[in-house]
This record gives sequence, C-alpha cells and structure tokens, in this order.
Amino acid sequence: MPGHPHASRKVIREVAAVVLTELPSFADRLTERGAVEEKAFYARGDRVAPADMRQSFMDNARSALVLMTEGFDTRADWLSAPVTTGRRRAEQGVPLEAVLHLFRLGTELLWEMLLAAARRRSPAELTEFVDSVMVLWQATDRVSTAMVEGYRSRESRLQARADRRRERLVRVLVEGRGADPAVAADVEADLRLPGHGRYAVVLVACDLTAEDVAPPGPELAALGVRVVAAPYRDRVVWLAELGGVTAGRLAGVLAPHLHHRAGLSGEVDGLAEIGIAYRQAEIALHTQAPEVPGLAVLDDRLPEALVAASPRLAHRLAARTLGRVLDLEADERAVLLDTLRAWFRADRSATRAGELLYCHRNTVLNRLRKLEQLTGASLEDDRHQLCCRLALMVHGETP
Repeated sequence: MPGHPHASRKVIREVAAVVLTELPSFADRLTERGAVEEKAFYARGDRVAPADMRQSFMDNARSALVLMTEGFDTRADWLSAPVTTGRRRAEQGVPLEAVLHLFRLGTELLWEMLLAAARRRSPAELTEFVDSVMVLWQATDRVSTAMVEGYRSRESRLQARADRRRERLVRVLVEGRGADPAVAADVEADLRLPGHGRYAVVLVACDLTAEDVAPPGPELAALGVRVVAAPYRDRVVWLAELGGVTAGRLAGVLAPHLHHRAGLSGEVDGLAEIGIAYRQAEIALHTQAPEVPGLAVLDDRLPEALVAASPRLAHRLAARTLGRVLDLEADERAVLLDTLRAWFRADRSATRAGELLYCHRNTVLNRLRKLEQLTGASLEDDRHQLCCRLALMVHGETP
C-alpha cells in the first residue's frame, strides 16, 4: 500500500505468504465455526453446498491477502472472488445479513492466523506487523464492499426478472386465462397462489409511480390473507387469496389504507374466475366518482354496479324515465332532481324531504307534481319509482 515503510511491507508480505499456505485449514476452521454460529443459515444446505462455502472462504481470504501484500492500486483481479461470491449468494437466496456475518467471522479468523504467523518472527517484526494492522482492515473492507456490490447488483436483476414474471402472470389471470392448467401451475409455483381458493380482486386507480399503493402487509398477514400486486394497464391490481375471511372483512382492513379510488370485487372460486373478479372490481371502481378517493365495494353498490355495467342502457333508461325533465334549464332541472333524491332519502315523506331541503312540505309536493307532469308517470307507481332511482344514479348522487 503506498506510504507504508518498506520494512513493514516486507513483514506483511512474508506473514501473508505463510498464511496463504494455510488457507485450506483456515477454510476448514471457518466452516466449522460458521456451522455452530449460523445454524439457520446452514439449514439452507439445499442452496449452498459446503464445498461452495469452503471455496468462497478461501477465495475471499486470498483476495484480502493480495491487497495486503501487493497494494490497492496494482491489481484488479482481487475483485473477481468477492463479486462472484456476492452474485452467487444472491442467486441462491441467502440473506445478505448471513453472508456479511460469515464474512466478519472470516475476518476475525484471518486476523488470528496472521497474528499467529507474525508472533513466530522477531519482536521488532511483530511490532512492525501490529503497527500496520490497518492494512488488514482496509483490505477486508474493500473485499466486503465488492461482495456487497456484487450481491446487490445481482439481487436487483433477479428482482426485476421476478417483477416482470409476476406482472405477466397477473395479466394472464385478469384476462381470464386462469383455467389453463399450465397457467395455474406457473401461478402456484411463482406466486404461491392455490388453483382452488377463494379470491377477490382490488383495482386501484392511481399513478403507477405512487408509493402509497402497496397492500398493508402486516394487517393482511394477521388475517391469513395473501395479496399479490402488479400494475395492469393504467391501474394497480391486487389479487387477494381470502383464506378464511370474507370480502367484506377484507374491505374493512383495506379501506383505511386506500387513498386513491379503488374497487373491490365479490368473492370468486379459484384462479379460473379471476377474470370475472377483475371485471367486477372494474365495475365497482366505475361506481365511484372520479374525484372521490376510497374503496367502492361491489356487494355494497350492486344497483350502482348495474348502471355502471351497461352505461348505454342506463342512459337510455334515464332518458325514457325523466323525459322532459332533462330538457329544462340546468338550474331548474337540478332543483327537481334534488327534490326527488331528498324524497327517496326521506322514505317518500314530503315533510322530512322539506327538512332536508330547508323548504316547506307543500313546496316539495308541488315539485313532485311537476315531475309527474313532465315524466308522464305517477310517483306512486312502484316500477316508475325503481326507474327513477336508477335514473338518479345515472345523473349524479345515489338517492
């Protein structure tokens, strides 16, 4: 390393050369020590073979020794081992914390071995070696940093690949291809969603870059509900495996966390019906006014859903039902429709409707008579009342 006295460099080089010959025993000792301290890590033996771990210990220790003896600016091949180790551990799914813990154990053991070799030299050389111990920490820090960079770069690539696959599978499901056995097998393997389960779909209308559209993981996990989220077109889809809860219970958990417009489908059976649930969630979303955030639950808004599902028929029904009311000036039309809404909300009581509208009951009755004249139908007729309620849904707030 530039700046170190020649004598110190000579001692470091010679001590490191001795330890290089002892790397096999170093790897054996570290493997044994790691097996004791990292039982959870070694339980993942199907991912990391002991021979793989042993060779990685040797390769990374060699890289640190190369940096110690030959300097930090003279060779670049020392990078190969730690970067390769980091990438491989990411591919194997080993937690980065476990990788770094074993690396720290390796650093401690490497220092013990270097110090033991230095103690076999003269007292003056031992002092020179100890005085230059910073070289070891700098070398192992470089190796550790390279390993983490390799791990994170590969982890990022793997995550991007997994995200693309998740998005593709969600797209296939909402487009109605969940009955295909090959699709179901891929979904079960990659998304861990069973082919025969109870499902609901949430459709969230939001900017796809928004950070507040992730499902509330802890709350859902506590219910035993598993949710897979992915963008689809200009929306975000949440596929919810309901487990033992109802769609209504799910709605109660999700509602406080949804700050965008969203629609929740009814319950469907199995992956084959995810496409149906998606269309239901889309209809539920359309029952929510564009400027109003919150969760629209299909089963709580079925009349509105009927109107939203067939907009052309709904507008035709409204036109036929309201007739000449729609030809009035905007202000007069609004007064009559508001009165009709209030009358329905007041359980068809002119007195209570007047209280809602801050006017006399006779005013309400006069307006209702005018509505009957313009529509050509009696408000005492049950069928006409039903049509009026649906027409009001088409032209604004639900009565």
